[in-house]
Amino acid sequence: MSEACEGLKLDLHNHSNRSDGAHTPAEVVRKAEAAGIRVFGLSDHDNVSGIDEAYEESLKTSVKLVAGVEISTPKKIHIQGLCPDIRNECLTSLLKQQDEKRKEHTRELCRKLNAAGIMADYDDLMNSFPGTVNKYSVSQYLLKKKLVNLSSPDDVYRKYFGIGGEIQIGEAGWCKMEEAVECILKAGGIPVLAHIWRYFDPKKPENTRERRLEKMHDLAERFKKAGGEAMETLGCRQGETEDFRYELTYPTELALEFDLYASCGTDYHMDSKSPLGAEYVFDKRLKPVWMHPKFHFYRPEN
Repeated sequence: MSEACEGLKLDLHNHSNRSDGAHTPAEVVRKAEAAGIRVFGLSDHDNVSGIDEAYEESLKTSVKLVAGVEISTPKKIHIQGLCPDIRNECLTSLLKQQDEKRKEHTRELCRKLNAAGIMADYDDLMNSFPGTVNKYSVSQYLLKKKLVNLSSPDDVYRKYFGIGGEIQIGEAGWCKMEEAVECILKAGGIPVLAHIWRYFDPKKPENTRERRLEKMHDLAERFKKAGGEAMETLGCRQGETEDFRYELTYPTELALEFDLYASCGTDYHMDSKSPLGAEYVFDKRLKPVWMHPKFHFYRPEN
């Protein structure tokens, strides 16, 4: 499979409206082709319902589809599964459990909004989206229904659900990271530690540069011990400011230390956040994830 990827533009972590993206799976594939991407991964949050639609669209394009899923675990750590059998019993059972936990979390969020005088209707909210619903989805819903007087979903999210926001709610009861890794392996997939630089918010005073590096190291070590096989070393708004340039290099050092394959992805949701089309060039010391024995392009029978 490594030969089939040689010289092609790859982007292995992206979202559709089956989770919190702005576009249908078919539309995202067409956007990928327009951006010059030839190997494209779709990894919606806690569901794989868009994979077959994306595949059917990919047959009309020059894009090769890589199936994926991004599984939520405690402390907002996301474990991506690349190339799993999306019909595997362990995986489908786990995603069903995740969906139930997400729905209960959303019900509680609606109760808190209602108590604050913002009358969000749970059933109407859930029927407004084709896939999984999260706080950003709720922000979109509140704006569309004119339940809040703000100008964008980002503004809604910051005011109500961000750090220090008016509506505070604990995390859903997600599966443990180890469970996510184990299930991806049982489904024949490659467990990938997603965007490690997105964790351990640097806006929090306790998360100094040194402490963030320690936490990233500990997480990568724990992931490896759980059976993890790859990690993202490039992408997803990495090192955007001068203060965080170490985010560009430290994931590479972790992948080397823990002998993990290297992956990459925009974490695309919509053009206004991180548009498609970035060029990802790995450090030559790394093993690209497409060299992993389990890496393959999606086919419905896989």
